[in-house]
Amino acid sequence: MMDERRRMVQDLMERGYIKSEAVRRAMERVPREEFVPEEERHRAYMDIPLPIGEGQTISAPHMVAMIAELLDLEPGMKVLEIGTGCNY
Repeated sequence: MMDERRRMVQDLMERGYIKSEAVRRAMERVPREEFVPEEERHRAYMDIPLPIGEGQTISAPHMVAMIAELLDLEPGMKVLEIGTGCNY
């Protein structure tokens, strides 16, 4: 899955969603597959929202990147996204 994660990050960078080193590092380090149901893990690094149960979805990676970039993160900062159904 690590290779898939790196490919996803590279794709998001090429498409202009990831601009900063902080967001790149964060998205490379966090294993998205751990935040989706087992039956969705094969799609964890597709740039699509995924169902997580109870009618909820995990946001598409490009949306996560956009939100993180708007925060203007600096080294050492941590992000807790409140209202997420899966804590990614």
